[in-house]
Amino acid sequence: MNRLILVTIFSFLLLSCFSQSFEITPASLDFNAEPGESQTKFVLVKNHSSKAETFILKISDYSVNSKGKGEYLEPGSIKQSIADWLSITPIFFELQPNEEKEISINLQMPVDEYGSKWGIIFVLTAKEQTAYNSDKSLRTGMTVSARVGIEVSQTPSSNKQYTASISNLREVNTSIDDSTVLFNALINNLSEIITPCKVYMIATNIETAEETMFDELEFTMYPKSSRKIELEMPNKLPSGTYSVAAILDYGSRTNLEGTQMILKIE
Repeated sequence: MNRLILVTIFSFLLLSCFSQSFEITPASLDFNAEPGESQTKFVLVKNHSSKAETFILKISDYSVNSKGKGEYLEPGSIKQSIADWLSITPIFFELQPNEEKEISINLQMPVDEYGSKWGIIFVLTAKEQTAYNSDKSLRTGMTVSARVGIEVSQTPSSNKQYTASISNLREVNTSIDDSTVLFNALINNLSEIITPCKVYMIATNIETAEETMFDELEFTMYPKSSRKIELEMPNKLPSGTYSVAAILDYGSRTNLEGTQMILKIE
């Protein structure tokens, strides 16, 4: 699957990562193992600071609500958690200035799982502190000072059963300076797999049949989820009556889905 790093949803994945004291590549790991298979991918950690740094890797779940906002959760908190399938080697290490290390991320797929799973691997820098103040969830005497989130997902390559819909296109209002018309629409992912989505709008003048296409919106939908999206249309169309359609494209092998409404521009 052509994985989309969803900035509008997953800007939270990069919390506190721009301290520039260390570098993580790649920013995401996309597994596509079949049931019962094992896959291994690698992450490179490089220390850019002028002193030795200790690093800890920690797995976390995340969920995304109907507004596209993400929330971190303890591993195993959601049904689609990938945490129990992953093993990380090493999970705790030290790097000298400008030193780098390759980390092995192994995924072991159960034999009866065909849907998508996901999570976050946090790469955290740590510094020594007294045992009295130490975080019991980490090694004694260590406290987290910065972190980078690597998005991890798994969808069997044979599962292409994308099913999604778009509905309820509605005009919300115009922007403060009347330069933009805002719309809402509802997206439903009816499948069991992570689905990359693109939505674009087309306004057709009912009298002249002239069509105007506007910028598309890209995002990711998680299994069995709904999301209300906001679409923008520049307020530059001539006066008239238009059929405004929002078109959902969620995969090259799937049919396009659409929803429409009538818009009168004075």
